[in-house]
Amino acid sequence: MAVGTIPRAAAEELEIRTIISTNAKTPRQRATVLAQSPSGEKVDRRVRKTKRQLRQALTTLMLRKDFNDITVREISELADVNRGTFYTHYRDTNDLLRQLEDTFLDSLRDINVTVKRQDWEGATYVYLEEVLTLCSDNADIFKALICTNNDLGFQERFVSTLRNQYLRSFLAQVCRTEERIRDMYCVYIVQGMLAIVTLWLDTGMRETPEQMAQLGSDFIMRGVKGLR
Repeated sequence: MAVGTIPRAAAEELEIRTIISTNAKTPRQRATVLAQSPSGEKVDRRVRKTKRQLRQALTTLMLRKDFNDITVREISELADVNRGTFYTHYRDTNDLLRQLEDTFLDSLRDINVTVKRQDWEGATYVYLEEVLTLCSDNADIFKALICTNNDLGFQERFVSTLRNQYLRSFLAQVCRTEERIRDMYCVYIVQGMLAIVTLWLDTGMRETPEQMAQLGSDFIMRGVKGLR
């Protein structure tokens, strides 16, 4: 297979499959999983709706102003809930922000690609497509945390997840170089991915996640070719 040319049917032809946590079918559906108990389903649905409204209100405000200037009152008013309801679910604005970040990163960690027949190039495409789809589906959250507020804590956790989830094992398999060089290239990849995703979202996502995944795979595999 030529570097950078990854057929869309790669996942089927080479039996590459994406395994998602049993809590949801895809990362983007994590927030819509129903409660196990039928008797608590109605209450659980209301809680999820309220939390979703509060998270959306925070995201909207973060796209307009610095996080440190946002108050519980502003969030509650925009979400159309009272302040008491806010404090039922969150201690303060920092707690809400942390849970918003955790939900996104949990979805990212749910992505797991199994490689068969040693097609690491195809698997890399599948992995990037899942990551970029998640970022696209949560563009407002990503933009609020990275593009607007430059949340360094979230950025560090995002990069760490990308580095340790798939890319380390990928590079260990395809690069016959010393570990230190592989680690350097891994950092190069994830920082580059962060920059590319930020630019992509910040400029209106004119490309599809599939197109971005193919572009990202091309970048990565060209670098790998130079390290072999």
